[in-house]
Amino acid sequence: GGEGGGGGGSAPTLFYSRGIGLQGGQPVPIIAGARVTGKVGSFDVGAVNIQTDDQRGVGAESTNFTVLRLRRDIFARSSVGALFENRSKSVVAGDGSNRAWGVDGWFALSSEVGALAYYAQTRTEGLVGSDASYRGQLSWNADQWGARIDHLFVGEDFNPEIGFARRTDFRQSVVSARVSPRPRSIPWIRQITLQADADYVENARAGFVESRDLGGQFRVEFESSDQTGVGFSEKYEYLAQDETISGALVPAGRYSFREVEASYTFGAQRPLSANVSARRGSYYGGDITSVGLRQGRLELTPRLSVEPTISFNWIRLPQGRFDQHVAVTRLTYTLTPRMFVSGLVQYSSGSDSFSSDLRLRWEWAPGSELFLVYSEARDTDVLDRWSELVNRGFVIKVNRLLRL
Repeated sequence: GGEGGGGGGSAPTLFYSRGIGLQGGQPVPIIAGARVTGKVGSFDVGAVNIQTDDQRGVGAESTNFTVLRLRRDIFARSSVGALFENRSKSVVAGDGSNRAWGVDGWFALSSEVGALAYYAQTRTEGLVGSDASYRGQLSWNADQWGARIDHLFVGEDFNPEIGFARRTDFRQSVVSARVSPRPRSIPWIRQITLQADADYVENARAGFVESRDLGGQFRVEFESSDQTGVGFSEKYEYLAQDETISGALVPAGRYSFREVEASYTFGAQRPLSANVSARRGSYYGGDITSVGLRQGRLELTPRLSVEPTISFNWIRLPQGRFDQHVAVTRLTYTLTPRMFVSGLVQYSSGSDSFSSDLRLRWEWAPGSELFLVYSEARDTDVLDRWSELVNRGFVIKVNRLLRL
């Protein structure tokens, strides 16, 4: 699980439990651990303590992870909370530790207007730059009108090592506005939506623009629950250094591009529900054409369902062609209301990789679960070979709910 915010997909996450037991993407042995959740008076409380072992092959030392989370509901639909965490051995500070703490709140000003905010800091030995992160958002989400203002800051040395920060040293400002009338004169249309968005990211220390995204959308929801829409965006991206994007080494520089996307979504009540889309635009000095099927679900029987996802991306850059095609299929069979088996297979042409995952979930008592997970990944190049095993894993996980 995690605690943290959203905001353009760039806000940091202070606590990410799945990162414990991994270092540099490689597994690290866990000696023991415990997790406690519940209520103490009017507070919701969560606590985690886990001890990992040495793993010289990946440079991991024996480390203790401690996290404490407090949250309290206030007023009618608002809440405030605090989080503290300590990692006894920092990844970047040698023998030093890494700490993080923060406060957050959600305030429902009315049934349609809400505000959220957080402030967090980290402490890591050897890092002397800005180690703070904060965010404020005000949103208005009515049926026929909507708007949002959002501002996020992440310092250059903000370093939550029990969570993660996808990027640091930036300020992000987001503004959006929406109007969604319900035309009574057109019986087969339920709602029409017009929306405009602006997303602006600048470097926090130097102040120059890193990226800018201006866009608009037009969507129609039919009485059948199907939806269709078209969107347009104009983007700017500054690359401070050469970057590998979609398998191509893109030179540092300033890039501007435009794209148009059209989509159609079949309602969930249909035998096959899915979002079908097509996109065309410029892309880092070249162009991109994409066709995809997302959020697909086909119910074969009341117990058996298939969820396909397919994405074809034809990318042409000055460096050559870098097509990226991905196919994912999940098959789920419900044995009982409390037990199901699911299997997932994925193929990516960009990395010539094939992965599979088989999972059994059984809720053997209310709030208590057993998970059996088998996973496998293979390199696949049909021109040279069929497959070569990369990794394989088997995991057993048991949750037991204790009521005191």
